[in-house]
Amino acid sequence: MILRILLFTLFLQIPLIAQADQRDYEHNSVTLPELKEKVDFSVLVPEKTPDDWTLEIKTYPMDAKKHFSYFRLHYYTDKTDPMRYVGIELRKWTINFKKPITPNTEEININEKRGFFTAWGNSGEFDNKGELITGGVLRWAENGTLLEMDSSRIPKEMMLEIARSMKVLK
Repeated sequence: MILRILLFTLFLQIPLIAQADQRDYEHNSVTLPELKEKVDFSVLVPEKTPDDWTLEIKTYPMDAKKHFSYFRLHYYTDKTDPMRYVGIELRKWTINFKKPITPNTEEININEKRGFFTAWGNSGEFDNKGELITGGVLRWAENGTLLEMDSSRIPKEMMLEIARSMKVLK
């Protein structure tokens, strides 16, 4: 628990700034402005992420040229580390979602919207690289878009800070 508090405190020290226009893109991914033209739902992006994070955008179906059904924003800190810090999936919101029936799911308020956070079952343990497993899955809907954020490398509080900074890309 002390290690978890220390890690969270360190994350709070990372400067958070608006990134949507100046984000570094990796792996020849599509850019946010290009993406906006190829989906039929609002594209939301976080305004607050650490400034050393790099964005990779994964589109689905992957071979589509004109229209994507959904996409994922993958944020990395190290180009040589294949493990991402945060993934955020966005898709058109067509149905209401219900609270998952798991003992570790809690209802969360995200920008006056109802959301759900589910912690990983092995949260607080260490992975095979010796890194602390933290975070979980955060789900909510905003502006006609269903969002699902997942991370095993940052704490719930930082995930919520990123989620609450999500704004529609103009």
